[in-house]
Amino acid sequence: VVPHPPLLPEYAEQAPYNVIVVELADAPRIRLVGNLVTGPGAALDSLSPDRIRIGAKVQAVFDGTGLPQWVLERP
Repeated sequence: VVPHPPLLPEYAEQAPYNVIVVELADAPRIRLVGNLVTGPGAALDSLSPDRIRIGAKVQAVFDGTGLPQWVLERP
């Protein structure tokens, strides 16, 4: 999903950004929501939406808030 304005003021400057659902490989019944970014602490809009693919392998990263963000796994 790529939200567009109007948004909460805290997120409006970063729009459009992505929101993804990640299914865990070790526990496929568990799904987590987050953002696909270029690295830990990166802006929500740091990854172009055209790089997002269903089924892409991702890895969790953390920016200090305790909430996961996701980066594309390197082949």
